[in-house]
Amino acid sequence: LGLGHRLKIIRTVLNLDQRQMSERIGTAQSQISKIEIGRSAPTLNHLLLIKKVAEEDEYLRENLTWEWIIEGKGKGIIG
Repeated sequence: LGLGHRLKIIRTVLNLDQRQMSERIGTAQSQISKIEIGRSAPTLNHLLLIKKVAEEDEYLRENLTWEWIIEGKGKGIIG
């Protein structure tokens, strides 16, 4: 799984659509779409804000690691 796909999984677990996620992290919905399909890389700020939003969820707060987000390894949502 690529980084964009992992970010889509996080968004889906949070039950947010792309528009809602874009509003939460202060970017355009089209940017979320490009990141999720691998046409654009998220900025460091995007990643920090996505992790912050994810940590509002108890399950994600306990199970989502930076290693899984960035590399797809270690403790994460799946795997």
